[in-house]
Amino acid sequence: MTTAANLGPVTDPQRPVLPSNLRRMAEDLRRRADRFGELQTRLDRTAATASSPDDAVHVTVDANGVPTAFRFAERFRELDVRAMADQVQATLRRAQARLRDQVTELAAETVGEDVAAEQFLASYRSRFPDPPAAETSTVQVLRFDPEDDDPPRGGSDGPRGMS
Repeated sequence: MTTAANLGPVTDPQRPVLPSNLRRMAEDLRRRADRFGELQTRLDRTAATASSPDDAVHVTVDANGVPTAFRFAERFRELDVRAMADQVQATLRRAQARLRDQVTELAAETVGEDVAAEQFLASYRSRFPDPPAAETSTVQVLRFDPEDDDPPRGGSDGPRGMS
């Protein structure tokens, strides 16, 4: 099978490559290169943003999954340091997973089904998997009056004094 720089098949393996087919093959490769060029242009303008479930953290990543912006709501300051780190990390993972989905869609629109595109997308899938389910759930924070002898209890009725 003839290939061009690991970009996938460029001719039918059952059909011999004849001089008369070279022009057609060259034109096919040019069209393919144009589609990948368009994909690159669109990727250069691609970014993805995700928010934490409580909107305390917003993270934007570029087409490589590198964070380019962080935004924090005032309530973020109320979290302890570990909770801050966890929220930032989980939100970053959500932004990267959203990026992976956007890149998959862009590749389908510009390149279509292609061996090289599939290899490219496989790298996005392995680098940016879906975040664990625990990271996508909302955390409930219960507050109680320190003067109160009985702290709130979780359960079907919710915190004490709330129904």
